[in-house]
Amino acid sequence: MQEFKAALFDVDGTLLDTSEFIFQAYEHTLSRYGLPPRNRSDIAGLIGKPLEFCYQILAPKADVKELSKAHRAFQAEHLGLSKPYQGANKTLETLKSAGFMIAAVTTRARLTAVKTLELAGLSIYIDYVVALEDVEYLKPHPEPLLKALDYLDVEPKHSVMTGDTDVDILAGKNAGTTTIGVTYGFHGSGIASSHPDYIIDSIEEIIPIVTHELKPA
Repeated sequence: MQEFKAALFDVDGTLLDTSEFIFQAYEHTLSRYGLPPRNRSDIAGLIGKPLEFCYQILAPKADVKELSKAHRAFQAEHLGLSKPYQGANKTLETLKSAGFMIAAVTTRARLTAVKTLELAGLSIYIDYVVALEDVEYLKPHPEPLLKALDYLDVEPKHSVMTGDTDVDILAGKNAGTTTIGVTYGFHGSGIASSHPDYIIDSIEEIIPIVTHELKPA
């Protein structure tokens, strides 16, 4: 039976409930620049992809670099809008106690990603964080995951990647890890369309998967 040694997690929508943290940043930025508002459902479908790409879709005629800068500035001033999902702390504590290496892999800028993990009390369990500035290619490219695994000194076949968006699952597949999709994040039950190896409804459900108490879907 395949042995798992490392657990990689997306941050937004997987470890942290950042719905208001993200939605309000988009709403503030679009309003500040006099741009038409967008439905949260439209925004949710883009989450997980690079920020400038998202603004290219939401405001194609605007200066996406300027919008992205304003977006990140808003988030830096509103870190309290980010909260850990129920069970996240206990899950990471359990994994660490069981000897797992843990990494967070995000497309968000390092400054706010690390700070929100610290404020949530999760950073003490995380061995390594890969953020926007750390790689040339973002998820779904495997580079962020492989960078984390190289640091942890764990092979992809002994690792699981957990996330709430298609780019998380595709990155895991491209890197050669087992993949776990969560339904409680931004893409909801739509994560099934990415065909992860497992689908879970709460973060605690990762524990029996990596300890081999559950079989793939």
